[in-house]
Amino acid sequence: MNEVIPYGRHDLNDADIEAVVAVLRSEWLTQGQTVPRFEEALVSQCGARYAVAANSATSALHIACLALGLGPEDWLWTSPTTFVASANCALYCGAKVDFVAR
Repeated sequence: MNEVIPYGRHDLNDADIEAVVAVLRSEWLTQGQTVPRFEEALVSQCGARYAVAANSATSALHIACLALGLGPEDWLWTSPTTFVASANCALYCGAKVDFVAR
């Protein structure tokens, strides 16, 4: 029998499900008031000045590289055993990538 090691466990309750259904039934699947409310809650929770919601970790890493001003003269170091977005986010900004092991 093939057993799978769980990547992560979800902790969803009925309120979470209802919130998703409410967005799906609304006129706003990708924008609307839910996104700024989420960003404001994240700012409050983390004590940050700003928060930006992204559609994926790939987009979030790209935004982080842009915020850091990563460019053609810069290097980003990452692990060779990682998801490709860890390197691509630097390449999108014109930076160079080096894989570091150990």
